[in-house]
Amino acid sequence: MRIHKFHLKILDPMFYSREGLAGAFTPSYIHATAINHAVAFSLNIESANQPYLTTDNNGGRDIPRYENSKATDSFYFTPARLIGNLNYLGEIVKGDGDKYIQLGYGASTGKKEILKASKIFSIPPESIFEGYVLIFKEDISMPQLIRLGSFRGKAELILSNELKLSDKRVAGYVDHPVDPLITSPKKGRLVNMLPYPVVDNAYCDNSLEVYEHGKKIFVALPESYNIPKLEKISASKGMVIF
Repeated sequence: MRIHKFHLKILDPMFYSREGLAGAFTPSYIHATAINHAVAFSLNIESANQPYLTTDNNGGRDIPRYENSKATDSFYFTPARLIGNLNYLGEIVKGDGDKYIQLGYGASTGKKEILKASKIFSIPPESIFEGYVLIFKEDISMPQLIRLGSFRGKAELILSNELKLSDKRVAGYVDHPVDPLITSPKKGRLVNMLPYPVVDNAYCDNSLEVYEHGKKIFVALPESYNIPKLEKISASKGMVIF
């Protein structure tokens, strides 16, 4: 197993929201579900038990068929957090053929609606998100581009050099958001987003002690992966829980 920090550089405006409504704002986090399935899709890795796309055949487009953010046994990306200030790009969208947006403005003539449009708030290009990736299959090669968001905009995937991993498994605050369905945090700050919330400033019982440019950081272990047992110690970084 190896660990890298990853960055996602947004190349197209990226929109997704808790609610597909006019005036919706995109959160400043990217869910691990979206990242892991987008990377698996780019690598043509099929997840038979947890298909990423939803259709009306399973009871509705808004009912996901996956249980958590695990897409493959080969790797796991944590949720990603925006670096820097959050700036929004306001866009006017028209049409609801894919039912991503419920239109909110426009003229109406009987049963037919015409000239309808809505304003949404996207993450602008050049925005950068960061997180960590655990790679369990040594010969896997990550894609340079993936597609994210309701409109499948392009994002550049950039991996750092491999980080130095200690032989200790620790309990403490981790340096990234976590998916609560694949990593069980004891406490933290809940971030409401689809398909379910993530937890930031999370305290986890099982995490890895990693060194990044000489600085000690902690990366949570996904519980559904078969990871060799390590020495377990107790650690605390004194982060504030909101």
